[in-house]
Amino acid sequence: MNTLVLRRRTVRILLCLLAAVLASTIVVLSSISHYLKIPTAAVITGSELAVLHFLSPLNYSVHGFPERIPRIIHQTWKSEVLPAEWADISQGCRDMMRDYEYKLWTDASARELIAEEYPWFLDTFDGYKYPIQRADAIRYFALYHHGGIYMDLDIACLRPLDPLLVYPAIVPETIPVGVSNDIIFSERRHPFMAQTIHALAAFDCSWVLNYPTVMFSTGPMFLSAQYAAYTSTHPPLPGALREEVRVLPKSLYGKHATPEEAPCAFFAHYYGSSWHAGDAPFVGFLGAWGKGLMWISVSVLVYSAFRLALAPSSQKRRRSLVCFVDYEAHVPF
Repeated sequence: MNTLVLRRRTVRILLCLLAAVLASTIVVLSSISHYLKIPTAAVITGSELAVLHFLSPLNYSVHGFPERIPRIIHQTWKSEVLPAEWADISQGCRDMMRDYEYKLWTDASARELIAEEYPWFLDTFDGYKYPIQRADAIRYFALYHHGGIYMDLDIACLRPLDPLLVYPAIVPETIPVGVSNDIIFSERRHPFMAQTIHALAAFDCSWVLNYPTVMFSTGPMFLSAQYAAYTSTHPPLPGALREEVRVLPKSLYGKHATPEEAPCAFFAHYYGSSWHAGDAPFVGFLGAWGKGLMWISVSVLVYSAFRLALAPSSQKRRRSLVCFVDYEAHVPF
């Protein structure tokens, strides 16, 4: 087998492998996007909040909108002393809503809650490789156990959260797909939170790198999967306030939105991301440019396949020309 044939065969094999990778990537991404798609009926609309905005808290029950979420704000940090860059933001929320109870879950108090109330989870909790996994997990248990509102420390309050307390549970919509876990509203013992805490052990897997391990074991992608599973058995209904989990859209969530896009947002985001490791920029790069790189790869694949398809015929013509010249050189006249 000559070198040229071997080279062409190698190129064909590499192109087939690239095609398989691209095809599987497209299938996986499309499936994830479809599975994690937010139902339109779940999204809280401005018209709903417009009605609630003009009702005083004392009149919610009169109009059929009793508060279901307790007035408790939950946050997490490793100790009781908050970092200086987030202390004022946290205090601002508490000053704005002075009638809300405040619970700061430290490493010690978080483990104490798990050990005393949910000992079946303690081995998993202690076994997490990254501290952020325990910070993620305790927010789900705290909301299930007490109810209330969980907020990351890098999130500021722009207006009181009272109108949102009439819903049984709320998660915010995020990009590119699914929901985030940096803000969660829940009534006590809500079935969605029950499902979430009981799924944590099954999702406790290592994905080698910090970022995907956290995202899929306890973080936003884990919660997105739980939300998708829950809505498959508890489909949201327009305006419903029973056991459905409602979704806060970008216009009210405020994240990844300009002031013009979210003039009525409840929150401002300062993007702390203190748990990100060295692999986070690479994952972020893939998130920002991955789709473009994939289309470039597809283009290169198509072009290479086209050139490869033409190569045999071109080589055949060259061979014929060589034979003809050789024949002319040796035929006597």
